[in-house]
Amino acid sequence: MYCGACARDTMLARGLMARGHDVQIIPLYTPLRFDGSEPLPTSRIFLGGVNAYLEQYVPVWRYLPRSIRRALDHPRLLEWVSRFAVSTRAGDLGPMIVSVLRGMGGNHAGVFGELMDYLHAMARPDLVSITNSLLTGVAPEIKRRMGTPIVCGLQGEDTFVNSAPEPFRSQAIEQMRKNAQAVDMFLSPGEAYAATMADFLGVPRERVRVTRVGVDAQAFRADARTRPFPFTVGFLSVITPLKGLDILVDALLRLHQRGRELELAIAGKVLDRSYWLSLVRRLDDAGLADRMRYAGEVTFAQKVRFLHGCSAFCMPSRQPETRAVAALEAQAAGLPVVVPNAGIFPEMLALTQGGVLFEPGNSESLADAIERLMEDPEATLRIGEAAAAGVSLHFRPERLTEETLEAIRDVLGSRV
Repeated sequence: MYCGACARDTMLARGLMARGHDVQIIPLYTPLRFDGSEPLPTSRIFLGGVNAYLEQYVPVWRYLPRSIRRALDHPRLLEWVSRFAVSTRAGDLGPMIVSVLRGMGGNHAGVFGELMDYLHAMARPDLVSITNSLLTGVAPEIKRRMGTPIVCGLQGEDTFVNSAPEPFRSQAIEQMRKNAQAVDMFLSPGEAYAATMADFLGVPRERVRVTRVGVDAQAFRADARTRPFPFTVGFLSVITPLKGLDILVDALLRLHQRGRELELAIAGKVLDRSYWLSLVRRLDDAGLADRMRYAGEVTFAQKVRFLHGCSAFCMPSRQPETRAVAALEAQAAGLPVVVPNAGIFPEMLALTQGGVLFEPGNSESLADAIERLMEDPEATLRIGEAAAAGVSLHFRPERLTEETLEAIRDVLGSRV
C-alpha cells in the first residue's frame, strides 16, 4: 500500500523533531506505514478501521464495553485485515463519510470521545495538525475542550467527496465547511490546489498556505546512464481504475504495434482484483505477458531498486493528483516522468523540468510521449538529470519543514 500522505506526514514529523520540537503522532483507522526504520513517537490506534465500520453499520456495537471494542484496534489485527482489498470508494462509504465528519454528533461519537479524552489527558499541545480535511470532525471538539490552534493538510479530499452519491456528497461538503471554521490554517501541496480547496471549503484564500511535499533525493540517487534495455516504463501505486494503469497498458500495446520494444514494471497493492486480472488478460491475449513484471507491494529498499530498474516513470491517474510523491521519488532517482497535464503535475514539472505531460486519459497521447523519450536517449538522460536536480532544490525535506514552521508561526505568533 503506497501512501503519499503517510510519507509526507512522517517526513514532516522527523523534520520537526530534528529541530527540537516535541511531536506526538496519533494514527487513525490503521497502523502507520512509512519509510525508514527509525522509530516515531506514536500513540495507540484510534477509530480503528474495523470498529469504525461496525459502529456505522451495526448500531448495537456502539454500546458494547470499551474493552471489547479496544481489542479490535490491535495493530496486528488491523494489519491482517488490511491485506484484503477493502473498498475505500466514496460511492460505497457515503453514510460513513458524513458520520465521521460530524465527529461527536455522528455515529462514531464513542470513539471520538476516547480520542478527546486522550488528547485532554496530555500536556496541552501548542498545536494540533490534522492530516486531511476528511478528519476535521475532531476540530470543533478540540477547539471547544482545549482551545488549541489547529492546522489541517489538504490531500485531494474534494475529488473523493465529489464522487460520493447524493445526498451524502452535499451533506459531507456542508459539514466540512462547518468544521473548517474551527481550523486556523490549511496547508496545500500546491498553488492551484490551494485556490481550489479554499473555494471548496468556503474559506478565504489567505487561510490556505502552500507547503510543498518533501523527498529525500539522496536516498534515491542513481547513475542515469545504467538504465536497462529494453526501455522499461515503471508504475508504482495502488492498483485501481482511478490510478489509470489500463491507460498505460493501452499505450504499451500501441507502442508494440508501432514496432517499439519496451517493457512495463509495476509495483503496488492490488485494491481491485477484477480490474487487475483484466489487464493481465489483455497483455496475455496480445502475446505480451512476458513484457510485464509485477513486484507487488514493496519496502523502501525494494522501491529504490525498483526505480533504478526503470528507464522512465508513468503516473497516468484519472483523478487529479495533489501530491504525487511517487512521481517525485522517481525524479529523485533520475527518471523522466510521463504524467497527465492535470492536478499538481504542470506545477511540479514547471519547477523540476523533469518530465513530459500528456493529455489526461488519452492512451495515444501517452504512447506518443513515451515514444519521444525512446527516440532520443540523450535528451531523456538530460531530463532525468534535471529531474533529480529539481527535486533536490524545490522538494527537499528541509523546505517542507521550513514552510510548515512558517505557517505554524503565523498561527501561534512568537511561541515557536
